[in-house]
Amino acid sequence: MTTREKVAHILRRFGLGASKSELDYYERLGVDGTLDRLINFEKVDEGFNIPIYTFARAQGDILQLRPQQVAAWWILRMLVTQRPMQEKLTLFWHDHFAISGSKVNQGLLMYQYLETLRKNANGNFMYLLRDTSKEPAMLQWLDNNTNVKGKPNENFAREVMELFTMGIGHYTETDIQEAARAFTGWSFARAGAARPTKEEVEDSVKNGQPLVQFMFRPRLHDDGMKKILGNEGNFTGDDVIGILAPREDTARYITSKLWKFFAMDELPQKLHDKLTRLYLDKGFEIKPILFAIAQANEFYEPKCVRHMVKSPVDFVVGLGRQLGLGVLLTQQFDPDNTNAVRQFGGALQQLFASMSNMGMQLLFPPDVAGWDWGPQWISSATMVERIKFASTLYSGRNAAVAAQWVADSIKARKPKDSKDVVNDLLEIYDTKLGAAELKGIIEVCDQNGGIGWLENGQKSQKALQAMSKLIFAAPDFHFC
Repeated sequence: MTTREKVAHILRRFGLGASKSELDYYERLGVDGTLDRLINFEKVDEGFNIPIYTFARAQGDILQLRPQQVAAWWILRMLVTQRPMQEKLTLFWHDHFAISGSKVNQGLLMYQYLETLRKNANGNFMYLLRDTSKEPAMLQWLDNNTNVKGKPNENFAREVMELFTMGIGHYTETDIQEAARAFTGWSFARAGAARPTKEEVEDSVKNGQPLVQFMFRPRLHDDGMKKILGNEGNFTGDDVIGILAPREDTARYITSKLWKFFAMDELPQKLHDKLTRLYLDKGFEIKPILFAIAQANEFYEPKCVRHMVKSPVDFVVGLGRQLGLGVLLTQQFDPDNTNAVRQFGGALQQLFASMSNMGMQLLFPPDVAGWDWGPQWISSATMVERIKFASTLYSGRNAAVAAQWVADSIKARKPKDSKDVVNDLLEIYDTKLGAAELKGIIEVCDQNGGIGWLENGQKSQKALQAMSKLIFAAPDFHFC
């Protein structure tokens, strides 16, 4: 593989798609520079400054924020961010520590949970586990706020072992029961007023202060002796997390999930042993695992490159970044114009709806185990939605600007005929198709005026919509 091909592969997996402009930039950094910028993202200016309360609806002095609005804001952040791996990791951890707005229907709680995942995304797994476990959204989602001395609720204790750390088969029912006792007394409470005003919400977000925060209630905690995974003591919830995070079972489980998310299902035993050792030797730090994944020879093998089915986020956000939709939307945003804010939110809700119809409703995973990834993303129904996304991109309020952007990009390359136009469009979309599919798209380009549509706005929208439907229908387009 050339440096450009390796960098493109890294951007598809560790980023949010490989737009041509991003690829040009990262190619100059080389493979090592690309990995440094993506993984050590805290050194990079994010380039995103639209606060969450912009998406809330005011009812008098009170702000109402739904999880769906938080999801729309997150999509915008994915489209705009200069730290694409931070958002990709946040998505990974959202699937790992899956919480749904179907039960946690307060948008601010889902926002705080999302920020906790983002803050710890490439950091220390023990701290991430501790902080996420104490998030009010998690406490409510798995009923740990009702876990009290004398009446332990085992929901969280079970999932923290089965789904968040060791995986099935590495604990007993007694371990769960004893751990549930250790987590008694964990709850949450408002940090301020029961119904915060718009100004209080804005101040809280600006200062990074939670409106709802973890609270330990000593009188509701079981302070008796407990036996958990071969350890005995008067354990608290923090102690249990301190027992779970350093275990080799946890190391193998977490490194396997990271590899399968960023690389492929097949994980050779020798490589798995190496990743497990790194997790333990580096004190549960995530960054060394990420570097090791991207530097593994297996990561660049033909059976890995362009062999992962795009998730709805990879599909929608990837196309959005390739077409500069984030820049387009933020340029039009005016927080002082009510109508502009409504249209702005509507455009993002449309992307949220498209993603949902493709099988991934952000912040609404189907259950505590998250989504099923890989080939499960593709069905007859979701393929219809993916093909229809061509209409979403090239019809409606922002279609003319998006189509003009594509037309100008192609014109700059001075195409001689429809074949050149189609090849340029495929490069923008970062895809490669077979000869038969290529022939059909060239024919559609000819039917829409060949290179002539590049000079006509309305014809550009029609031509791009028709060609994109064929491209989105091609099987190879759905792999990254």
